[in-house]
Amino acid sequence: MTGPAQLGGSPERRTQRERRETTIGKLVDATIEALQEVGYSRATVAEICGRAGVSQGALFRHFATRLDLLVATADEVSRRQVAEFDERFAGRDATPESVIEAMSLIRDRARSPVNVVWHELLHAARTDPELRERVEPALRRFSREIDARGRTWAKAAGYPPERVLALLTILMHYADGEVAVSRVLSDGGDQQDTYAERENQSFALLSRLLADLLRDGGH
Repeated sequence: MTGPAQLGGSPERRTQRERRETTIGKLVDATIEALQEVGYSRATVAEICGRAGVSQGALFRHFATRLDLLVATADEVSRRQVAEFDERFAGRDATPESVIEAMSLIRDRARSPVNVVWHELLHAARTDPELRERVEPALRRFSREIDARGRTWAKAAGYPPERVLALLTILMHYADGEVAVSRVLSDGGDQQDTYAERENQSFALLSRLLADLLRDGGH
Protein backbone atom coordinates (compact mmCIF):
# COMPACT_ATOMS: atom_id res chain seq x y z
CA MET A 1 0.00 0.00 0.00
CA THR A 2 1.29 3.46 -0.87
CA GLY A 3 1.89 5.72 2.11
CA PRO A 4 1.41 9.49 2.36
CA ALA A 5 5.12 10.20 2.02
CA GLN A 6 5.28 8.28 -1.25
CA LEU A 7 2.18 9.99 -2.55
CA GLY A 8 3.67 13.34 -1.69
CA GLY A 9 7.06 12.53 -3.21
CA SER A 10 6.03 11.25 -6.62
CA PRO A 11 4.62 14.52 -8.04
CA GLU A 12 7.71 16.38 -6.80
CA ARG A 13 10.06 13.98 -8.56
CA ARG A 14 7.99 14.22 -11.71
CA THR A 15 8.05 18.02 -11.57
CA GLN A 16 11.81 18.04 -11.09
CA ARG A 17 12.22 15.75 -14.07
CA GLU A 18 10.02 17.98 -16.18
CA ARG A 19 11.98 21.05 -15.12
CA ARG A 20 15.22 19.29 -15.95
CA GLU A 21 13.97 18.26 -19.39
CA THR A 22 12.71 21.77 -20.06
CA THR A 23 16.05 23.33 -19.13
CA ILE A 24 18.00 20.85 -21.24
CA GLY A 25 15.66 21.49 -24.15
CA LYS A 26 16.22 25.23 -23.87
CA LEU A 27 19.98 24.77 -23.78
CA VAL A 28 20.03 22.45 -26.78
CA ASP A 29 17.75 24.75 -28.80
CA ALA A 30 19.91 27.73 -27.85
CA THR A 31 23.04 25.85 -28.90
CA ILE A 32 21.51 25.04 -32.28
CA GLU A 33 20.54 28.68 -32.71
CA ALA A 34 23.98 29.95 -31.66
CA LEU A 35 25.83 27.57 -33.98
CA GLN A 36 23.56 28.63 -36.84
CA GLU A 37 23.88 32.36 -36.25
CA VAL A 38 27.35 33.00 -34.80
CA GLY A 39 29.29 29.80 -35.47
CA TYR A 40 31.25 27.35 -33.35
CA SER A 41 33.93 29.65 -31.95
CA ARG A 42 31.42 32.27 -30.79
CA ALA A 43 28.90 29.77 -29.41
CA THR A 44 30.32 30.24 -25.92
CA VAL A 45 28.72 29.20 -22.66
CA ALA A 46 27.73 32.82 -22.04
CA GLU A 47 26.23 33.12 -25.54
CA ILE A 48 24.25 29.90 -25.19
CA CYS A 49 22.98 30.70 -21.69
CA GLY A 50 21.94 34.17 -22.78
CA ARG A 51 19.89 32.75 -25.61
CA ALA A 52 18.41 30.02 -23.41
CA GLY A 53 17.58 32.39 -20.58
CA VAL A 54 19.29 30.21 -17.98
CA SER A 55 22.30 30.73 -15.76
CA GLN A 56 25.71 29.23 -16.43
CA GLY A 57 25.34 27.35 -13.17
CA ALA A 58 22.18 25.73 -14.52
CA LEU A 59 24.04 24.67 -17.66
CA PHE A 60 26.79 22.98 -15.67
CA ARG A 61 24.27 21.19 -13.48
CA HIS A 62 23.16 19.31 -16.58
CA PHE A 63 26.36 19.21 -18.66
CA ALA A 64 29.83 18.81 -17.21
CA THR A 65 31.41 20.83 -20.03
CA ARG A 66 30.48 22.91 -23.06
CA LEU A 67 31.68 20.00 -25.16
CA ASP A 68 29.15 17.67 -23.52
CA LEU A 69 26.40 20.10 -24.49
CA LEU A 70 27.68 20.29 -28.06
CA VAL A 71 27.68 16.49 -28.40
CA ALA A 72 24.16 16.30 -26.95
CA THR A 73 23.11 18.93 -29.47
CA ALA A 74 24.61 16.93 -32.35
CA ASP A 75 22.67 13.87 -31.20
CA GLU A 76 19.45 15.90 -31.03
CA VAL A 77 19.98 17.26 -34.53
CA SER A 78 20.51 13.70 -35.77
CA ARG A 79 17.35 12.56 -34.00
CA ARG A 80 15.32 15.31 -35.65
CA GLN A 81 16.69 14.53 -39.09
CA VAL A 82 15.99 10.80 -38.76
CA ALA A 83 12.50 11.55 -37.40
CA GLU A 84 11.84 13.80 -40.40
CA PHE A 85 12.78 10.97 -42.74
CA ASP A 86 10.55 8.51 -40.88
CA GLU A 87 7.62 10.93 -40.85
CA ARG A 88 7.94 11.73 -44.54
CA PHE A 89 7.91 8.08 -45.57
CA ALA A 90 5.72 6.60 -42.84
CA GLY A 91 3.21 4.11 -44.23
CA ARG A 92 4.53 4.29 -47.77
CA ASP A 93 5.43 1.22 -49.77
CA ALA A 94 9.12 0.80 -50.49
CA THR A 95 8.91 1.03 -54.27
CA PRO A 96 11.86 1.82 -56.56
CA GLU A 97 10.37 5.28 -57.08
CA SER A 98 10.10 5.99 -53.37
CA VAL A 99 13.69 4.89 -52.78
CA ILE A 100 14.82 7.36 -55.43
CA GLU A 101 12.58 10.02 -53.90
CA ALA A 102 14.21 9.36 -50.55
CA MET A 103 17.48 10.46 -52.10
CA SER A 104 16.07 13.94 -52.62
CA LEU A 105 15.48 14.16 -48.89
CA ILE A 106 19.24 14.06 -48.43
CA ARG A 107 19.55 17.38 -50.21
CA ASP A 108 16.71 18.83 -48.15
CA ARG A 109 18.51 17.65 -45.01
CA ALA A 110 21.77 19.26 -46.08
CA ARG A 111 20.01 22.55 -46.82
CA SER A 112 18.00 22.67 -43.60
CA PRO A 113 19.14 25.34 -41.10
CA VAL A 114 19.55 22.75 -38.37
CA ASN A 115 22.19 20.91 -40.42
CA VAL A 116 24.49 23.90 -39.92
CA VAL A 117 25.17 22.38 -36.50
CA TRP A 118 26.88 19.40 -38.10
CA HIS A 119 28.84 21.60 -40.51
CA GLU A 120 30.12 23.80 -37.70
CA LEU A 121 31.13 20.87 -35.50
CA LEU A 122 32.80 18.89 -38.28
CA HIS A 123 34.77 21.86 -39.56
CA ALA A 124 35.93 22.73 -36.05
CA ALA A 125 36.79 19.09 -35.31
CA ARG A 126 39.35 19.07 -38.11
CA THR A 127 41.77 21.07 -35.95
CA ASP A 128 40.42 20.22 -32.49
CA PRO A 129 41.42 16.66 -31.47
CA GLU A 130 39.24 16.64 -28.35
CA LEU A 131 36.17 17.76 -30.28
CA ARG A 132 36.91 15.24 -33.02
CA GLU A 133 37.17 12.42 -30.48
CA ARG A 134 33.80 13.32 -28.97
CA VAL A 135 31.93 14.09 -32.20
CA GLU A 136 33.03 10.96 -34.05
CA PRO A 137 30.79 8.56 -32.03
CA ALA A 138 27.80 10.89 -32.51
CA LEU A 139 28.42 10.97 -36.25
CA ARG A 140 28.74 7.19 -36.36
CA ARG A 141 25.44 6.83 -34.48
CA PHE A 142 23.75 9.06 -37.04
CA SER A 143 25.31 7.11 -39.92
CA ARG A 144 24.07 3.83 -38.48
CA GLU A 145 20.52 5.20 -38.27
CA ILE A 146 20.63 6.30 -41.91
CA ASP A 147 22.23 3.04 -43.03
CA ALA A 148 19.58 0.98 -41.26
CA ARG A 149 16.81 2.81 -43.09
CA GLY A 150 18.64 2.62 -46.39
CA ARG A 151 19.07 -1.14 -46.06
CA THR A 152 15.42 -1.65 -45.16
CA TRP A 153 14.16 0.36 -48.10
CA ALA A 154 16.63 -1.18 -50.52
CA LYS A 155 15.65 -4.70 -49.55
CA ALA A 156 11.93 -3.96 -49.77
CA ALA A 157 12.35 -2.34 -53.19
CA GLY A 158 14.50 -5.15 -54.55
CA TYR A 159 17.75 -3.19 -54.81
CA PRO A 160 21.15 -4.38 -53.55
CA PRO A 161 21.56 -2.69 -50.14
CA GLU A 162 25.28 -2.01 -50.55
CA ARG A 163 24.68 -0.25 -53.84
CA VAL A 164 21.93 1.89 -52.33
CA LEU A 165 24.16 2.86 -49.40
CA ALA A 166 27.03 3.74 -51.74
CA LEU A 167 24.79 5.96 -53.85
CA LEU A 168 23.29 7.60 -50.77
CA THR A 169 26.81 8.36 -49.55
CA ILE A 170 27.65 10.01 -52.87
CA LEU A 171 24.55 12.18 -52.60
CA MET A 172 25.20 13.07 -48.96
CA HIS A 173 28.75 14.21 -49.68
CA TYR A 174 27.64 16.11 -52.77
CA ALA A 175 24.77 17.85 -50.96
CA ASP A 176 26.88 18.83 -47.95
CA GLY A 177 29.60 20.26 -50.19
CA GLU A 178 27.07 22.07 -52.35
CA VAL A 179 25.39 23.79 -49.42
CA ALA A 180 28.72 24.81 -47.85
CA VAL A 181 29.68 26.68 -51.03
CA SER A 182 26.22 28.14 -51.61
CA ARG A 183 26.21 29.72 -48.14
CA VAL A 184 29.34 31.67 -49.02
CA LEU A 185 27.86 32.74 -52.36
CA SER A 186 24.49 33.63 -50.85
CA ASP A 187 24.75 37.36 -51.64
CA GLY A 188 25.97 37.22 -55.21
CA GLY A 189 23.01 38.89 -56.94
CA ASP A 190 22.53 37.75 -60.52
CA GLN A 191 25.62 35.60 -60.26
CA GLN A 192 24.08 33.80 -57.29
CA ASP A 193 20.90 33.19 -59.28
CA THR A 194 23.00 31.63 -62.04
CA TYR A 195 24.91 29.52 -59.53
CA ALA A 196 21.69 28.36 -57.85
CA GLU A 197 20.26 27.34 -61.21
CA ARG A 198 23.44 25.44 -62.01
CA GLU A 199 23.23 23.70 -58.62
CA ASN A 200 19.69 22.55 -59.35
CA GLN A 201 20.66 21.30 -62.79
CA SER A 202 23.69 19.50 -61.39
CA PHE A 203 21.66 17.79 -58.69
CA ALA A 204 18.98 16.74 -61.17
CA LEU A 205 21.65 15.28 -63.46
CA LEU A 206 23.41 13.49 -60.62
CA SER A 207 20.12 12.06 -59.36
CA ARG A 208 19.27 10.70 -62.81
CA LEU A 209 22.71 9.15 -63.17
CA LEU A 210 22.51 7.53 -59.76
CA ALA A 211 18.96 6.34 -60.39
CA ASP A 212 20.12 4.67 -63.61
CA LEU A 213 22.98 2.99 -61.75
CA LEU A 214 20.54 1.85 -59.09
CA ARG A 215 18.17 0.33 -61.63
CA ASP A 216 21.00 -1.37 -63.51
CA GLY A 217 22.23 -2.96 -60.33
CA GLY A 218 18.83 -4.03 -59.09
CA HIS A 219 17.80 -6.39 -61.88
